[in-house]
Amino acid sequence: MRLLNRYVFDAVIFDMDGLMFDTENLMLEKWAEAAREFGFELPREVLAATIGLSAAATRDTILAWAGSEFPYDRVRARRLALEAEHFIRHGVPLKPCLLELLHMLRAEGLPLAVATSTTSDRTIPTLQRAGILELFSVVTCGDHVSACKPDPEIYLVSASRLGVPPARCLVLEDSNPGIAAAAAAGCLPVMVPDLVEPDERSRAAVIAIFRSLCEVREAIA
Repeated sequence: MRLLNRYVFDAVIFDMDGLMFDTENLMLEKWAEAAREFGFELPREVLAATIGLSAAATRDTILAWAGSEFPYDRVRARRLALEAEHFIRHGVPLKPCLLELLHMLRAEGLPLAVATSTTSDRTIPTLQRAGILELFSVVTCGDHVSACKPDPEIYLVSASRLGVPPARCLVLEDSNPGIAAAAAAGCLPVMVPDLVEPDERSRAAVIAIFRSLCEVREAIA
């Protein structure tokens, strides 16, 4: 059992991109690069609107702007290949204090989970490349649930697999859809914004907003 802002929690559930890994800018860049290889320009504002969304919702968002002639599946496959090449050359960019926070929580005996809208074919290799997969008892991906964030299912499933009531699960998120999902699941949502600032709904739902995982680590008593 640990405390944050007087809230008691027995497990911690982490989002992935933008929260643990400094990958959201990279993903936007690789989406745009892959699209250009196929003769399309994807504006950053269109791509930014996909942050925190599932693969299906990302597809819908991009196709709504680019039109049905956009070769989504081929562009996505190329984007994933470009990203994997970057990780092989440069490693997975970890957010500051991630490792210290993970090891502190594990030392306290708290079970940890990942709940990400990203599909498992990208999630598992990325966690492995980062060297942290073994630190998590549970990994729930976008293709493991029928509805992704902002639907609460991914957090309800993660809490159930951890064997901890949602109300005793601290959730660390960087996106507004993620905060909405955690709040709807009855978890304890904490936002650590990355590229997108908390909206009014998120500000009302969270128990805290921090600017880094270093601040989260310092705030946990």
